[in-house]
Amino acid sequence: MRKIILCITAVTGLLLFACSGKQAQPEEIETDSLSVTIMKGDSAIYGLACDGCTDSVIVLLPHDGSDPVTYDILNAKREHKVIGRPKIGDNLAVLLNPENPKEALSVIDIDEMKGTWVYLVTPTLRKRVDTQAQHQDEAVDSALKKMMVPREYGFRLKRDKQVTSIGMAYRATTTDDQSPIVYPQVRRYSEWHIFNGKLILVHPNYRVGSDGKAEQQSVELDTAEIVFMMKDSLQLRFKDGVKNYYRKNEENTK
Repeated sequence: MRKIILCITAVTGLLLFACSGKQAQPEEIETDSLSVTIMKGDSAIYGLACDGCTDSVIVLLPHDGSDPVTYDILNAKREHKVIGRPKIGDNLAVLLNPENPKEALSVIDIDEMKGTWVYLVTPTLRKRVDTQAQHQDEAVDSALKKMMVPREYGFRLKRDKQVTSIGMAYRATTTDDQSPIVYPQVRRYSEWHIFNGKLILVHPNYRVGSDGKAEQQSVELDTAEIVFMMKDSLQLRFKDGVKNYYRKNEENTK
């Protein structure tokens, strides 16, 4: 029964984006029981964790329908490259050692990454053209400190590669420009993918057409190295620095 369940789950396709910023062209691999979509340029192997996984090996049922394969993960463990705690039936991304195809250089538990990940953002004082801020009395300064309330920013990684950005959700008003504090803009994402062992977040760019409707013009890809992931914490390294997230248990996103 377990094998049947795993095989049914294995029909999930993988549609990933290349780090160049352009959508890569997929290749379909046909087998007797399933069709798997793999992106060109992605050297990872995708499949399901099988019975037999331990702290030293991963047993993977590949999505291409082939037989389960056992990979050595001892070195990956020592280098903190096993992201998550793989359980039977979890979707995994495995990068192999090119000099030893039986050794995994890194393992990512894709299912365990799903969920709501946030970090706290503190607003900054809005820059003024006058010098009023230099002569604030204690009452004004105290009022400003009370307004400096941190907000949660981040994203919710859901199944089917869907993502929801977390942050300011209200619509801007004419009074926003007069507020003495300002929060950073929220980076809006539409999709998430694992590609070559990294997290790819897709940010679409829109413009309003002559008919008043928003039209997507292009996409930007934010690439993050997954430094580590524990049950309630995630650290990602973007090109502009490292961000530390904590898991917010709002809903089941699997």
